[in-house]
Amino acid sequence: MEIKNFKEGDEYQIFKLFELVFERPMNPEYWYWRFQNNPAGKHMIKLMWSGETLVGHYAVSPVQMSVNNTTVLGALSMTTMTHPDYGRRGIFGSLAEALYKDLEENKNVQAIWGFPNNNSHYGFIKKLKWNDLGVINHLIKDSEKIESEKNSNIKLCKVFNNNHENIIKSITSNFDVKVDRNAKYLNWRFNDNPNVEYITFEYTENMEVEAFLVVKKYPTEEEGVYNIFIVENGIPFEKLELLPKFLSHIKNHFEVSIKTFNIWLSLFDKRHIYLERNGFLIGGRPTYLGSRNQSENQNILKDFRNWYFSYSDSDVY
Repeated sequence: MEIKNFKEGDEYQIFKLFELVFERPMNPEYWYWRFQNNPAGKHMIKLMWSGETLVGHYAVSPVQMSVNNTTVLGALSMTTMTHPDYGRRGIFGSLAEALYKDLEENKNVQAIWGFPNNNSHYGFIKKLKWNDLGVINHLIKDSEKIESEKNSNIKLCKVFNNNHENIIKSITSNFDVKVDRNAKYLNWRFNDNPNVEYITFEYTENMEVEAFLVVKKYPTEEEGVYNIFIVENGIPFEKLELLPKFLSHIKNHFEVSIKTFNIWLSLFDKRHIYLERNGFLIGGRPTYLGSRNQSENQNILKDFRNWYFSYSDSDVY
């Protein structure tokens, strides 16, 4: 078996391996969006071949980050796959070490990070030199306690611009580690995604955007009933009185039954206590946040308090 870098055309073998491993097809448009048309870079992928057969795959998604007020390149850990006939041969570990060595030594990636699940968490920490940063909990509010009411100041937003960028940058300014959520990134992440329909609501006063929320609805086990996930929270601390108006308007907007509103929010985000006071309670299944750091910013990157995160930082949402 041999480890090779991705080359143009290998994606067709990746699609086949994905369907074999996960028993469902991959949307090619999603692959091109995430791994080839990513504004931060492309093709951070290592492949394991046995002759002409692709037997292993590990990819990360490059992302521009701000660490201690300096723009650096980070990498979000993504899809791992091993051919079912080649299990228990250490393929993932070999691919990961090869990819990490390349990223850290040749591409100056400052942090490789992600959200390991229960199956992969042990391997990332014990074998791949990741650090546990913390556990992320969902904050959940029951929709029954929210009045459905349209607000004339809240409109749908189709394109992100400098106003949205400045709002989210003001929100994240208190954190030393965060994804650079500029307008180009926001449009790529939410408007260009071919797999997911995100809806952005913005509140304007005197023609100025004051706040915004990006949401997605997820089906529950009950037919016709959905949960709303706030994947990007663009309501500044000074404008939190707008949150109930957003929730009422969003509930009114969807012509389906809404069960809950859900959000990720750092305990060290000063908005957290306000959401608690307004009925958002810890619930659902917690998520690990971990990273591998081989840079001069290790101490900053290892401190969970420094990280700003939202659902949008995870490829799951």
